[in-house]
Amino acid sequence: MSKRAAALLCLGLSSACAHYRVQAPGAAGASATEAQGEVLWSLGWGLVQERPRVDNCQDQALAEVTQSTNVGFALISVLTLGLAMPQRVEWRCAKAQPTPGDLGVRPVAPPATAEGP
Repeated sequence: MSKRAAALLCLGLSSACAHYRVQAPGAAGASATEAQGEVLWSLGWGLVQERPRVDNCQDQALAEVTQSTNVGFALISVLTLGLAMPQRVEWRCAKAQPTPGDLGVRPVAPPATAEGP
């Protein structure tokens, strides 16, 4: 294989990889969990799309979402003429936000009253 062909092959393979990251700004972007993810498939040129099952955040917001493809995923997309397009999606959950008005103070019990004779 000539050097030119090897260079073109490396250029073609490296262009098949992509990585996108979306992160909430400020304190909302501080993640509280480790990254979890799954491979999602888009079928029929996007007519059927899988949705990620985010079940680890327990009503917390997402702090960061990343989407990436690799050479294998790109090869599958090319060989199926775009009919099937896999991609890896990962997410991290945000830290719990305190609710306004909730200071975590224990309720005070009413004072005991003396019973009469």
